[in-house]
Amino acid sequence: MNIPFKRYGELLGHYLKPQQSRVAGLAIALLGSIGLQIFNPQLLGYFIDTTMAGGPPQALLTAALLFLGVALLSQLLSIIATYFGETVAWTATNALRADLVSHCLQLDLTFHKAHTPGELLERIDGDVNVLARFFSQLVIQVT
Repeated sequence: MNIPFKRYGELLGHYLKPQQSRVAGLAIALLGSIGLQIFNPQLLGYFIDTTMAGGPPQALLTAALLFLGVALLSQLLSIIATYFGETVAWTATNALRADLVSHCLQLDLTFHKAHTPGELLERIDGDVNVLARFFSQLVIQVT
């Protein structure tokens, strides 16, 4: 089955458009978390360089506290991104499940005779559940 790439975008947009604010929150939390993970080693480098140069203790204390603050904020943003990712994934896949069930209920009787209820349940719930896990784990792996 050859489905054009544009159709995938339309399908994704259909299920994510009602959750625009959550998707935006997810994007902000992800980008913020990644940005802070890039910034924190720079602070550590500054701390080490200042220590090696015999810099003032106040500068070292400020750098150390800033490093800890950025690390905590990075972890908080990771938690927020995971929350938004899980929420978006489950909401979108629940809508997909509802659409699949509606489609199956509209099919003719020959289809229902050819497929057992357990098979339909596994196809609708099991396959969509795999999608939900993929999207929620994607966010965790990215951060």
